[in-house]
Amino acid sequence: MPPEKRTKTGKARGGRRENRPKRDASIPKKRFPTSLLVLWLVAVTFLASLLYFSKQDRRLTQLPPEPVTESNTVAVPQRQEAPPADSAPKAPPAPRPGDTSSPAISQGGNEVGAGLARDAFRGASSSLRAGPKASIVIDDFGPDVVIARQFASLPFPVTLSVLPHQAHSHEIAELAHQAGKEVILHLPMEPLNGRGNPGPGALLLSMSADQIRRNIRAALDTSPYFDGVNNHMGSRMTRDEQTMKTVLSELKRRDLFFIDSMTTSESKGWKAAKELKIPTIKRDIFLDDDPSADAVRLQIARFMKVAKVRGMALAIGHPRETTLRSLQEAAPHFREAGIEMVAARDLINR
Repeated sequence: MPPEKRTKTGKARGGRRENRPKRDASIPKKRFPTSLLVLWLVAVTFLASLLYFSKQDRRLTQLPPEPVTESNTVAVPQRQEAPPADSAPKAPPAPRPGDTSSPAISQGGNEVGAGLARDAFRGASSSLRAGPKASIVIDDFGPDVVIARQFASLPFPVTLSVLPHQAHSHEIAELAHQAGKEVILHLPMEPLNGRGNPGPGALLLSMSADQIRRNIRAALDTSPYFDGVNNHMGSRMTRDEQTMKTVLSELKRRDLFFIDSMTTSESKGWKAAKELKIPTIKRDIFLDDDPSADAVRLQIARFMKVAKVRGMALAIGHPRETTLRSLQEAAPHFREAGIEMVAARDLINR
């Protein structure tokens, strides 16, 4: 290339590298302002925190209620709000036929209580809420009058369920009545697969309807103090709805309530009683299937929890020393927990 063109080209390009002006080292390089960077980081952190906590709030509002064990019923009635203090108290409305808000207790065919997780307090006729109510039935009285007298002396209401045709059946029903305790008939019925002997006067599926009625009348005639009936054994018989209707029709004729001991989850007794419009309730807790003291105390604690959560509970126990001592120990705890102990009839009619 000719020199004159090379020179011109070099000038156009700014000359050679060594001829270019050097950068003054004293002039600082341009940097992103530190304050703006800090503000940007703070803003990003703040937005991330808002998003995180909003997600947590949504999770908490979507959590399902904690289930309650030891109940075969469903449906959770909504909490009834107390009326304003300046409003006049109103009596609670009578139960309506067909009401299915809580299918664990029925009075005359109208369902009026219990559910898997009933509220701990139920609306009363005033602005104050009534506390939970609970009842304990003790089965199998008849052979031993001494233990019966001790249970009848408990410092809170219990229901004594007396077997018919035992050595002291009449005497025990009498002493319980004199002590102000409710007395019911513990009616023997046929167990499943012939396990165990239900005792004299038992009702069997092989019996005719007339035989069943005669046995029931003979059992009820052992005491004038029976307010109701619950089944002794009977896991085979209570599964037969038609036979149970025969049994319950005789109870209805005498104006007695029926407690389904629920010796089998397939029992039709409670359902049949509802259809016949007989006051009825079913057992929630067995206190002493395991008769050890620790096990009984644990079941009593579960019984109290069911009563407080649902507003009512029914337990069944047996005339054992460990059950007696555990209930004696539990008496002050019932009061401290605000649980009102009542007879079984009062629980059904609640």
